[in-house]
Amino acid sequence: MKNIYTLLFLLFSILGFSQDTEERIERIKALRIAFISEKLELTPEEAQQFWPIFNQFDDRQSKLQREKRKLMRNLRPGNTMNLSEKETAKLMEEDERLENEIQNNRRQLVKDLQGVIPNRKILMLRQIDIEFKQKLLQQIQKRQERRYKR
Repeated sequence: MKNIYTLLFLLFSILGFSQDTEERIERIKALRIAFISEKLELTPEEAQQFWPIFNQFDDRQSKLQREKRKLMRNLRPGNTMNLSEKETAKLMEEDERLENEIQNNRRQLVKDLQGVIPNRKILMLRQIDIEFKQKLLQQIQKRQERRYKR
């Protein structure tokens, strides 16, 4: 538990001092890896097999999420008012396709991890990743609040 607090402290320190976006992203990824590894209590052998599988999943998931965000910008009420039924149907189909791919990617991760790490750890993984992202968002919000108070 003490290590987790240390990791979070480092994460938040890095976010404050890093100016380069690419560098900041890489540092967040490194802290995420440490956070997940520690929370899952991955052995060195498990980690060696786990991380290539997870990174492949994460890269694919990130790509799909970017596509989804781009699509959602097109689906804003102001943007959809002038679309034909055919264009709207096409956007709806694309949204459904992306949602299916996101879910299929998650299913594939579970399949790929079975036999690599215990099922208990596979179940824990999603919640641990959500926990990391929540802590990251909380820190970003705190920083923004401090900036507005100045």
